[in-house]
Amino acid sequence: MKYELFFLNNIHDSMEMVNAELDPFLDLSRQGVFDELCVKHIILNLANCLELLVKYRLEQEHWTLIFSDLNKAKYSDYLEGEFISVDVKSGISRLKNICEVKYVFTSSIHIYQYRNRLMHYTLISTFEQIIEDVANAMKEIAEFVEKEVIEDLPKEAQKDFQSSIADYRKYAVILKEFKI
Repeated sequence: MKYELFFLNNIHDSMEMVNAELDPFLDLSRQGVFDELCVKHIILNLANCLELLVKYRLEQEHWTLIFSDLNKAKYSDYLEGEFISVDVKSGISRLKNICEVKYVFTSSIHIYQYRNRLMHYTLISTFEQIIEDVANAMKEIAEFVEKEVIEDLPKEAQKDFQSSIADYRKYAVILKEFKI
C-alpha cells in the first residue's frame, strides 16, 4: 500500500497544530494555569510552519532553490526527497534575492530561534516576549500566505488555508491583548 503525504498537507497541518495548541493554552491561562508544554508546541509548530512555507515558495520559483547546496541539486534527488534542504535564514535570503519577495520575517525568525534553543539547548526568555513574538509571527505568516502562497494553491486548498489564516489573525489579536 502506497503512503504519501503531500507538502501542502504538511504546511496546513503545521498551521492547524498552532491553532489547536492555542485553544487549550488560552483556556488554561484564563484559569491562571500556565501550560509550558502548550507554549513549547506552539513554538515548534509555528517554526515548522515558517520553514515549510519558505521552502514551498522557493519551490514555486524553482525546485533547485530548496536544496541547501545549489551545486548538488539533482532532479532525481528532488523527486525522491533525498537531499539536504535549505535552512530558514538562507531560504529567506533566497526569497529576497532571487524571488524578489519584499517581506520581513522579524518575529518569525525569533520563533525559529526559540525553536533552535528548545531543540538544541535551553530556551530562556520572558513569557511576555514569547507571546508577543508568537502573535507577531502569526500575523507575518498570515500575510505571507496571502501575498505569496495562496494564489498558487489548488482551489480546494485555498479554502482551507484561508480558514487557517483567519484563525491566525484572530489569535494574534487575542494574544496581543493577553495579560499574565
